[in-house]
Parts: sequence; structure tokens; C-alpha cells
Amino acid sequence: MGRVRAVAYREGDSVRLAGRHGTDYTARFPEVAEALAGVPGPLILDGEIVVMLGGRPSFSALQGRIHRTRPASVRAGATAAPALFIAFDVLYTDRPLLTEPYLQRRAVLESLDLERPRLRVPPTWTSVTDAYGWTREHQLEGLIAKRADSPYTPGTRTRHWTKIKHLKTADVVLGGWLPGGTTGTTVRAVLVGAPVEPGRLTFVGSVGTGFATAERRALAATLRRLATPVSPFTGGAGALGLPRGTEVRFVRPELRAEVEFLELTPAGRLRHPVW
Repeated sequence: MGRVRAVAYREGDSVRLAGRHGTDYTARFPEVAEALAGVPGPLILDGEIVVMLGGRPSFSALQGRIHRTRPASVRAGATAAPALFIAFDVLYTDRPLLTEPYLQRRAVLESLDLERPRLRVPPTWTSVTDAYGWTREHQLEGLIAKRADSPYTPGTRTRHWTKIKHLKTADVVLGGWLPGGTTGTTVRAVLVGAPVEPGRLTFVGSVGTGFATAERRALAATLRRLATPVSPFTGGAGALGLPRGTEVRFVRPELRAEVEFLELTPAGRLRHPVW
């Protein structure tokens, strides 16, 4: 979670930050609420809450903020790792804007003077190639391509908006797997690592997506032939970060694979790896 999707409501003297599933983030990010209180209303903005580290949104820094609820802890977090609200659409000002074309909503958004501390409006391009190059250069996750004439459709995924991600690849070694299915004859996820010495791996992640159904069964059959009672991962079972009681089957670290991922976390784990 490098960012938190949120809608900002500004009306009268009140500000509210609501998450995608209705979670109220107002008290968790008081610095953002305070910044929005300085913007004239009424106003409804769609955007994201991020915590920047090294000039880009940080997954780990946001994780350090998102679960804080005690006032003293929230204040300490806001001081150590202040958040930003990045507004990428406007849904209401003095009138509803949902049915107006994106370009008109964007013009309204740019007229709101949101470039101030703790608030930002992201740049926009008419060329996908230019947008792709700029976001990749700045090591962002990707970009959203929007039809210029598209309306805003709350709570609905449409073909008017397309997410384009910047994915990296990594060569990893399989060191274990989690059985799936009622009889454990398919792969639910594979545990992968990076070699540190012959036969030993540093755990870098669990990969559970990107498999075809037939591939899960075939891979399970292959991995059963490499079974070993000893974990090839350094650091013991706790280093895998799996829930207690999870059935893990270890294998000799002989198979290599290529996975796609968004970024490496500060702990050296692959974020959102895909087979």
C-alpha cells in the first residue's frame, strides 16, 4: 500500500477524509485535514493520501502511519512522516461535476489553488508516451490514462480509465510452497528467495498470482519431487512472515523463476510479485 485512495469532503467548517470502503481517515492524517480546511468550499475531491520518502511515495512510511489511532501516536507520526493529499479529480464545487468531461473537471481542479503544503495536483499530459517516460524516470508505480471526454462514475471500473504499471523483473529461487486445493495437489503460492550461499536463501517474498490453473497442478507435482524437511531460508520460520499454523512445504533450492514486481521494500521483500 504505497498510497491510500480517499475522497475529501470540504463543507462549511468541516473536513472529512473517507477511504474506499468508508474508513474515516480524518483523525489519522490531521495535517492533511488542516491543509484542506484552508481551501474554500463546498468541495469534493478524489485523490490519494501518500507519504513521501526520497521524492516518491513510500510504502513503508505510509504503513507506519495508516494504523495509528491514538492521538499521541498520530501526532508523532504526522511530525516524523507527514502525509500529502494528491487530488486527481474534482466531483463537486458549487455544482455536481460528475457528468462533465474529464478535461473540464481537470480545468476546474487546476483553478482551485491546491498547490500548497500537504496538498498537490499531479501533472497531466496529452501523450501517453511522455507520461510513461516521466513517471518511470521518477520511479513511480505507473500512470492512469483517462479518456478526455469521460464522465466520473463513482464506484465503477470503466474502460475510460486504464492503469499502466511500471513493473520490474527479478530472478528468484524457489525454496518452498503453500499447498492449495482440498487435497493439497495445487500450488497456492511459492516462497522465493535470493541465494546467499550454496543451498541457502534469503526470503524475498511469497508469489501467489499469475499462475494458470493447470500450471499450479504441474508445478505442485514438480515441487513434491524436490521436497526436503529442512528450510533453505535463513532466519528460521519467523523470517517468512506467515500466519501461525500455515502449512509450508520446503524444497531443495534448485529451481529458478522470473517474477514481476513493483518495488523492493526497505526490508528487501518484493512488493506485489507476480509469477
